[in-house]
Amino acid sequence: MSNDIERMLIAAADDSDQPLHTDVDQILAHGRRSVRRTRIAVGATTVLTTLAVIGGATVWSNTLHQSDGMAGTPKGETISVDPKTGKVVDNETGTTAQAPPPISPLSDAEVLKRCSSFASHIVDKTATDKAGPVNARWKVILKSGDQQHLNALFLAPDKSVVFSCTMQDGKHGRTFGRHSTVDPVLDKSGQLPSGPQAAAAGTMIPAAGVRQVLVNLSGEKAPRQALVADGGFYTIGYPEWTKADRSDYDPASGRFGPFVERIRAYDASGKRLYEWKYTKPEPPKQIPPSVKIKAAAPVEPRTVLTKDPETGKPLTVVPFSPLSDQQVRTECKAPDDAYFSGGGSKDAVDQRPYDAGRINPDWKVALKVGSDKRFTALLVSPGENVLAWCYRAEQSAYDYTRKGVEADGTFGDPVKDDFSMWAMVPNGVAQIIVDLPTGPVRAAISNGYYLWGTTGGSENFKQVRVRGYDADAKLIYDQKITVDAS
Repeated sequence: MSNDIERMLIAAADDSDQPLHTDVDQILAHGRRSVRRTRIAVGATTVLTTLAVIGGATVWSNTLHQSDGMAGTPKGETISVDPKTGKVVDNETGTTAQAPPPISPLSDAEVLKRCSSFASHIVDKTATDKAGPVNARWKVILKSGDQQHLNALFLAPDKSVVFSCTMQDGKHGRTFGRHSTVDPVLDKSGQLPSGPQAAAAGTMIPAAGVRQVLVNLSGEKAPRQALVADGGFYTIGYPEWTKADRSDYDPASGRFGPFVERIRAYDASGKRLYEWKYTKPEPPKQIPPSVKIKAAAPVEPRTVLTKDPETGKPLTVVPFSPLSDQQVRTECKAPDDAYFSGGGSKDAVDQRPYDAGRINPDWKVALKVGSDKRFTALLVSPGENVLAWCYRAEQSAYDYTRKGVEADGTFGDPVKDDFSMWAMVPNGVAQIIVDLPTGPVRAAISNGYYLWGTTGGSENFKQVRVRGYDADAKLIYDQKITVDAS
């Protein structure tokens, strides 16, 4: 959750009338340590704003009373509910939780009317989202606010997707999100809650039997009691609370701490079922400029593979671009200039990508694939410690990023880190086959790197199998690798 929820809530506090959109790729973006973390989009490349929404309306009864929890449960892991007032006491701290947000007086039909026009803009067309557009068949499971402000959650007929909608009045949308209740979040940072995408978006508790949810916000002593619906869906209401004053600014990262610091969920007896806490991540250690790239020595194949050794299917070959190295450097100048003009700000921890300077004739074009109109290229800095990834579409749209080499001289282990279309060649490998949904592909290899496609956008798959063969076409490397499809 951490910075994703932070950015989501900052977006929710925006007073502009423009609707914001999200998808799960943006939710995942902060946790990736891959090369595309600081990607710059120029021209026609689409940039999606990160956000996710917390919504509200149906409430569980607060008449339950539990002072000591179930037998054998420490009191600090329970809550007490006053049967007369419905107030919840956090037995861990002895504090009384703030009252839950108000239930919206709007009818479900009016809620659907206000949100449906914006819902149509973010229909997810991925292979795993089959719920279709939000309509009258979707159930309003939570709604919070007043006649003007609205925060609502809709559940798909098959319960596979939850749609969140925040409106500041009947016409102007604030924030929206669409997230799977089944598909997990592929995050490696440890800052997002485990479970499905809806949990990472702050709309669902990944546990059964949830009846009460407490949310601790930065700067507030008492937790907030949420509205809770069946299935663990919850809300702390219209995001007026995102404007709360916070003093936990970290100059090293250039960010504030999270709005949401802790989430706890309890069953009908008051026993804690689930807990998530924000843990401030340790900043990565600075890597000195003296660390150089250690690419594998090239291996010439004695047998060139034209068919898949396992299936006999013909291999699609990734073509090398006919552009000269100088043409590549010239074509990549536009996104490179954008990087230095504000698109890619200095990293407080790793300044090497910025200090490497602009692309010039001293930058080595390590690998280039595609055509003269649409290509992807990898360029290495003169200091041999920074790699730039440059994609140009036929419509003169660009995608671009830079990254400094890791301490061990590599750009991360693709088995552990998401990557997109390229990676470093494993030692001893002469040829690489990547199994894609469209069939096996023989990747292009040059200067210790390989590329298995030409793209600048998201893919509709999450994982690929990469096979490496030695000079005699013997399989010596076989890994399933998660794709960074951002």
